[in-house]
Amino acid sequence: MLILIKLTVITVMVIFFQTGKNNGENGFKWAIIGLIGYVLGFALAMTVIGETFIAIATACITVYVTRKQLIKMSINRQSLN
Repeated sequence: MLILIKLTVITVMVIFFQTGKNNGENGFKWAIIGLIGYVLGFALAMTVIGETFIAIATACITVYVTRKQLIKMSINRQSLN
């Protein structure tokens, strides 16, 4: 189980870093935001539900929504400039 959790965390950080760089933002900042979002989503789901696979899925959904919101904010910021 632990290897699956570590792999998803690494994947989330890489995806957030790449997305940040593609949008002209700081990739490290986006990767940290993705990491924090994943950890919070995973911890809350494990606390409430207690099932590892459901917690991983919940954390991934949380991170996906966070990424979409960050992309929207980046596009809005670029259109204002």
